[in-house]
Amino acid sequence: MPVTEFALLQLSQPTPLTPHLRSTLASAMAVQDGWHAAAFPDLPSSARDRAAVWFAQVEDPSQILTTARWPSVDAHWSWIRSAENRGVMAALHDGDGHVVAAADTVLFHVEGDLFGDEKASSSSSSSSRAGTGTGVVPLLESAVVSVGRVFVARQEREAFAAKFEEVRGVLEAYASPNQVRFGWRQDGEEEGAAGEDEFVLVCGWESVEKHFGFAESRDFARYGELRELIARVDLKHYKRLSLE
Repeated sequence: MPVTEFALLQLSQPTPLTPHLRSTLASAMAVQDGWHAAAFPDLPSSARDRAAVWFAQVEDPSQILTTARWPSVDAHWSWIRSAENRGVMAALHDGDGHVVAAADTVLFHVEGDLFGDEKASSSSSSSSRAGTGTGVVPLLESAVVSVGRVFVARQEREAFAAKFEEVRGVLEAYASPNQVRFGWRQDGEEEGAAGEDEFVLVCGWESVEKHFGFAESRDFARYGELRELIARVDLKHYKRLSLE
C-alpha cells in the first residue's frame, strides 16, 4: 500500500535556514531520488513525482517536516537503513550550527498519497470538490498547510470514520479552493496511548488565521459533532521551505 511519510526533525537553531543547511537539505533529497530510482526502477522517483518536500513549522520554527510518498512502510525503512541515508544524516550534523537532533525525530506513515497532485484513493483523499479540478490550489502550493493528528479510541474508529464522512464537506467547503486530504496511520501506536488509532488530516490554507476562523464559521457546529468521538488532537501548521 502506498503511504505518505511524515518525519519531523528538530534543529538546534530555528529558521531562517542558513544557505549551507538549505544546500544540505536539497542534496539530501537528490540522494534520496537516486536511491529510490535504483530501488524501484518502475516507479517515478523525482522529488516532484513523489511529493517529497521540506516544511518549516509555524508554531516552532526549529521543527522541520519532510514528507514523501513511498510504495510501502517497509520500502521507506529500506531507505532509512541504507548507507546513502546514513550519509545524508551525517551531513545534517555538519556545517554552521544547524544540527539536526536525530534522537528527537518523530516519524510516522499515513495510508495513501496525501500530497500528490493526482487523486488519491477514496480512503485517503478528499472529495472531487477539493481534488484536482480547475481552480483548486494543490496542497504543495498552499500558503500554509495544517497537519492535524487526531487520536481516536479504537472502539470509536468506525463511528468516527462514518461521522467524518458525513461532515467533511463542511471543512472542504470552508477550505476551498485549497485541498483537504486524510488517512489513517499505518505503523503503530508510538505517539498514541494504548488502544488508540491515529487519523491524520492535512488541509491547505491561505493563512493560519483563515484556519482558525473555521471555528467561527456558520456551519462549524455540524462539523464539531466529531469532538465527542475524539480523544485528543495535535495540530500544527507548516510553510513549505524553498531550498533554492
